[in-house]
Amino acid sequence: MTDAPAARLEVVLRTGGVRAALVHLNGLSGHRFTALYRFAGSHARNLYFYDRENPGVDRGDDYPVEVTYCVYVRESGRPFLIEDAPADERVMGHGSQHAVRAYCGVPLYDRNGTVVGTLCHFDTQPVAVPPGTAEVMGHLSRLLQTTATGPA
Repeated sequence: MTDAPAARLEVVLRTGGVRAALVHLNGLSGHRFTALYRFAGSHARNLYFYDRENPGVDRGDDYPVEVTYCVYVRESGRPFLIEDAPADERVMGHGSQHAVRAYCGVPLYDRNGTVVGTLCHFDTQPVAVPPGTAEVMGHLSRLLQTTATGPA
């Protein structure tokens, strides 16, 4: 990632807050939704949400982690990308395979390096993920460590 996108993202976060940063990040992707989830036991709790088609909706649903693709990020501690779930063998049989067809998620860590949530884009339609997307998302995830998770 070049310094310009990182610097712009930092300015948006500093001046507009977390949701503004999600809106900005969503504008860099082809995905309809961008969200920040925190793991709470067996659930992914929505902290921030943006829907490109319904920008006034600022809260998403909470889900059992196992029915989301966030489970793959939580288990691996690494980004997880799906461009078209029904064609992706890694998610064959997953409960969301036909409902959420595209996903790009990165881990959100606390200060101790524990995965505590995800920052993710997702869509009900297939979406090609441009190179560098996970890196930009990872940068925002690092910026959000204290904001989203509080002191470790």
